[in-house]
Amino acid sequence: MPWPRIQFHELGDQTWLPSWLHHHEQFSLTQLWNLRVPFWSHGSLATQACAVLESHLTNPSDYTIVDICAGAGGPTPFIEKTLNSKAEKEGRDVVRFVLTDMFPPVDAWAAIAKKQPNVSFVAEAVDARAVKRLAESEGKKECRIFNICFHHFADEDSRGILKSAVEEADAFVIFEITARDVPTCLYSPLVFFWGFYVTLRWYWRSPIHLLFTYLIPIAPLALWVDGLISCLRTRTPSEIEGLLTRSGADLGGWKVTSGRRTVQWPFITLYYHVGTTFQVLPSISHLINMKVIIVGAGLGGLACAIACRRENLDVVILERSGEAREVGAGIQIPPNGARILQQLGVLEHLLEVGSIVQHVDFRRYDDGRLLRSMPFGDGIVEELGVPWIIIHRVDFHGVLLEEATRLGAEIRLNAEVAGIDFQGPEVLLADGDRVAGDIIIGADGLYSRVRDLILETPLDPEETGDLAYRATFKREQLEHLNDPKVNELCRKIAITSWLGPDKHSIFYPVRGGDEFNLVLLRPDNLEKGARRVQGDVEEMRESYKGWDEMWGCVALLGDACHPTLPYQAQGAAMAVEDGFAIGKLLGQTDQYLQDVHGSDPTLSTRETAQNIIPAVLKIYERLRKARATRSVQIAMRNRRVFHISDGIIQIVRDFLLSYMGVTRQSDWTWLFSWRMRKMLYHDLLGDCARAFEEYRRCLAQQ
Repeated sequence: MPWPRIQFHELGDQTWLPSWLHHHEQFSLTQLWNLRVPFWSHGSLATQACAVLESHLTNPSDYTIVDICAGAGGPTPFIEKTLNSKAEKEGRDVVRFVLTDMFPPVDAWAAIAKKQPNVSFVAEAVDARAVKRLAESEGKKECRIFNICFHHFADEDSRGILKSAVEEADAFVIFEITARDVPTCLYSPLVFFWGFYVTLRWYWRSPIHLLFTYLIPIAPLALWVDGLISCLRTRTPSEIEGLLTRSGADLGGWKVTSGRRTVQWPFITLYYHVGTTFQVLPSISHLINMKVIIVGAGLGGLACAIACRRENLDVVILERSGEAREVGAGIQIPPNGARILQQLGVLEHLLEVGSIVQHVDFRRYDDGRLLRSMPFGDGIVEELGVPWIIIHRVDFHGVLLEEATRLGAEIRLNAEVAGIDFQGPEVLLADGDRVAGDIIIGADGLYSRVRDLILETPLDPEETGDLAYRATFKREQLEHLNDPKVNELCRKIAITSWLGPDKHSIFYPVRGGDEFNLVLLRPDNLEKGARRVQGDVEEMRESYKGWDEMWGCVALLGDACHPTLPYQAQGAAMAVEDGFAIGKLLGQTDQYLQDVHGSDPTLSTRETAQNIIPAVLKIYERLRKARATRSVQIAMRNRRVFHISDGIIQIVRDFLLSYMGVTRQSDWTWLFSWRMRKMLYHDLLGDCARAFEEYRRCLAQQ
């Protein structure tokens, strides 16, 4: 996604467009849904849309599918015919479809309903922003579908439409056939030639269509122009998630999935965004004995447990301490981490105990002079879809622990790992107990026991040469100082950093401003191997004088495999991303095995699972390794940038910093926000879906 979304208006949206041209354009797009090219096509757009509905609605026959902005019918008749033909062949109940629109073309709908009895319509105008439940009288669930129309809506209308869908329906599906990327734009001229075919096939008796297609190619040109405009304004999955977040709807119990399905590679692709209600169900994974063992009840381990339970997998968390708790002070949750937490259904709870960063201030170390105040707040939410959060680590851990417990994850305390039987796989505990499962996840941090067992030798972390003083202060303690500068800092919901030679410090509020987190980073002078000692206040003051891999069915996540320096606020976010990716990929594996083996409990699929899981973990490694490595490397580079000694290079840094920003709106250089966007605007959900779909196709070809 190399450019921001632009809300241009297509030619088809204009009132001055001749009716014949508008009809030609709409008809051309509709017929595209039934296009199949022998030996090339993977079905049609309609068959791929049906595959999405069958995959995400589990049993489409339980739903009434309401086309909220149907126009003259669009692709819905093709989708209905394809879906119900298959349902009738398999002896399932047919699916009812309902057409609605703000400006209902009743005559066109009546003609469709006459030919296809499973299609009905609402003759009155229906405002998509306030649609009451339409399937209630039939005793069915309701799924709202948006066929290549959602990109037409402005953000304000889109939020209202999504809010109505969440509050009144049980699912929604958004289909698009364009994406905001370079390849789609490059391929868009091909639709120009589709216009010639449509006229020759369906309008060959119309002089006006022949004239403005073959002599003056206005009809094909209009089709191309509107296709290009669609590319410029189609929303990404993260932008749709952002609209959902800002809609005001209660997203508890909902999960959103995005993906794509190739129809004619590389020119025609179906993009989809599916929202479905989520309910914790009794585990059905007993059919394949899918059991996930997570070693470590830290942030990454709990995020992984939540992701797995949302996929209805059995989860056992082994925590070696006698209490599942976190030690530490403040922590930042950047937008890429917040997006994952939103998809895990805990973002709203985190916002209740955390705060949204409004500014990030960079100051000079010796005189406190402000170098740059980067606006975050609404700008971050508008551009990235979710906020940048500051929170106490204990509160963050508490929210995840509560959710994992609520979803049914089993947590075993005082469970110290003594060994691993990789063939089982099975965890051997220090007390002699053995815990068997299908996959073992090492989420046991920097000094990971699971990692040592995988490598068959202890691996001591390399010391980075940094030391951090960490402290939290009550607001009353700081106010008691009666220092105007300190009081000014306490009034702001901001992250303040002081940059200086070889050192920097960070200060921000936690727990709703009742406490404040302070971190001071400097060169390490502790004895080798020392991890945490009581800080010496006098030493600290003197220091700052003058300032104002994979193995079988076992995997690692978070600090156990990619510990990072605290110079980019990405340590916890990367662990949460790891846990989410594992849970999503295992959930897709579980669903695949159920599809293959059905619901017959007499079928043993454990052996199949054990063959597939290692390959799925390779997908996890491929998805996460490069991104996590890049995050670690950037943090190391940031350390050098933050700790530049006074001089020419420091003057250049401060000058550049004064023009930088995280969002495009606040970044005068553009380059910095472009780099940050690659880190903060990550579609991990889509990556997991695409990667597993590719793997699933490979399995089908074997």
